[in-house]
Amino acid sequence: MVEKSEGVEPIYLELDDVLELYGAIIGGTAAQAADHLRDRAGLQSALGRAAMHAHYEAADLALQAAVLAHGLAEGQLFIDANNRIALVSMLTFLEVNSLRVTAPDPELADWILSLSSGAAPEHLAERVRSAIGS
Repeated sequence: MVEKSEGVEPIYLELDDVLELYGAIIGGTAAQAADHLRDRAGLQSALGRAAMHAHYEAADLALQAAVLAHGLAEGQLFIDANNRIALVSMLTFLEVNSLRVTAPDPELADWILSLSSGAAPEHLAERVRSAIGS
């Protein structure tokens, strides 16, 4: 299990953070990213999933990252690059919480694509846990 440090609350991504990340993916700004956003409420909901799982299901950071990625990938919240923003957001969430995933890019892409094939966030969390570097 990938636990948080004792007494330290995880850092959660906010809407502006994801817009910045999306802007970087498309080679634009956060304002341009906002123009590509189809569903602001859906994005806020997807962003809240990690904290909700932590609170109600005692989810570790790997599962929190996985439900975040699942919400972003499956929500199709942007006009393009939904899988990319799901992956980048998941990795960013882990990194701001002092966890680094060490896996090759094709494997990371497969993780996110597996969500579209029906893989559960719990399965993705297992893969994340196995790839956490020290």
